[in-house]
Amino acid sequence: GWGRDRVTTGWQRVSLRELDPELSQPWEPVPACARPRPVTAGEVVAVDVALGPSATLFRAGEQLRLVVGGRWLSPRNPLTGQFPAAYPRPPRGRVTLHWGPRYDAHLLIPEVPG
Repeated sequence: GWGRDRVTTGWQRVSLRELDPELSQPWEPVPACARPRPVTAGEVVAVDVALGPSATLFRAGEQLRLVVGGRWLSPRNPLTGQFPAAYPRPPRGRVTLHWGPRYDAHLLIPEVPG
C-alpha cells in the first residue's frame, strides 16, 4: 500500500455490541444484533470491532496506524464517489476511549503464513 492508505475498515454500533458466541472467533467478532443495549452516561463497556479482510503484505518493521472515530471517516461513499450518497449525520454525543493497565484494549491481527 501507500503511506496513510486505508487497508481495512470496521464499524460497530455500541448499543449492538453483544457478540454471537457461536459465530465469533477471537480474530473475527460477529455481533448478534439481537437486542439493543444502550450505554448510560459514564458507563464503560467493552466493544469488539471486526475489521474487514485484507490481502495486504506487511513486512517486518513496518508500522500500522489505527484510527478510531465516532463518525464515518469519509463524508461521502468511497465506492460511488462524491455523489449521490452523502451519509446522514448521526446524533451528537461524547465518546471516551479507555485503555491502559485497567482495560483490555488491543488490536488483534492474525498472522497468516505465506
